[in-house]
Amino acid sequence: MNYPLFIIPIIVGCAAQFTKFLLLAAKSKKLKFRSLFGPGHMPSAHTAFVVSLATVVAYFDGIFSTTFAISVIIAYVVIYDAVNIRTNIGYNGKVVNQLIKEIPNINKENYKVLREVVGHKPKEIFIGAIFGFILSILLIIYSN
Repeated sequence: MNYPLFIIPIIVGCAAQFTKFLLLAAKSKKLKFRSLFGPGHMPSAHTAFVVSLATVVAYFDGIFSTTFAISVIIAYVVIYDAVNIRTNIGYNGKVVNQLIKEIPNINKENYKVLREVVGHKPKEIFIGAIFGFILSILLIIYSN
């Protein structure tokens, strides 16, 4: 097994998530440790992870390999999910939360408040992709 192929995307994904944690802490001036594992916000750690995987596979196996094709397809599915599906889930959560607040005579304690930020904005995806690509290249250079 080629360890950089396995380890670099994990390092990149964790670094992106930690960067998100730091940016959210700087913005809110509070350390919110659950943001270390939370979805949404800048940069997209999912995107950084799958772009890193595709970058590392391209470097070690080549851009004409089957494994590179598979990694690009997986990256597309993950990024599509982050932008479209999870963004709509967040929007639905926002609408449901508002409806629960507005319905009279309902026991609000029976309903969990749904997350409203689950997906990513295109800018967060783009920055996640750049983050994943550049950090992967740096780690590849460092590992050689």
